[in-house]
Amino acid sequence: MKTVKPLVIITLTAFALACGDNAAPEQGANARPTATVRQAPAAPAATPDEFSAARADFSQFCIRCHKADGTGGPVELEDGKTLEVANLREHGLKDSDDHLAKYIREGSDAGMPAFRNRLDDQRINALVRFIRKEFHGRAAAAQPAASPGR
Repeated sequence: MKTVKPLVIITLTAFALACGDNAAPEQGANARPTATVRQAPAAPAATPDEFSAARADFSQFCIRCHKADGTGGPVELEDGKTLEVANLREHGLKDSDDHLAKYIREGSDAGMPAFRNRLDDQRINALVRFIRKEFHGRAAAAQPAASPGR
């Protein structure tokens, strides 16, 4: 019986130490490191599409003539006339952002309608940046200035 008692005490002590990770962590120099659960890093938040509004405006106002890919080409108008629409992949490459904004705002004698009554300067400027990125493969150099007197 003398040998059983110490054996039971050693067994119980070993069992208590093995299950001791659920207890409160010890403080001081003799503290044992406790297991920590590592969480996977949070997925980065999706960045909003800075061109979503301009893309919507392009779809609403421009896509009928300039096509989704910007290639333009012949477009039959409601009055039966055919208009040769500029290819946005080529047109405006050498023009300034201000010039493109003015062209959208005021239209042209070649058949491009004016959009100043449908789009404010902020939306026109966003369209210029969208055209630069989507069809010219570059960012707009600077935000076009508002037209004088607006």
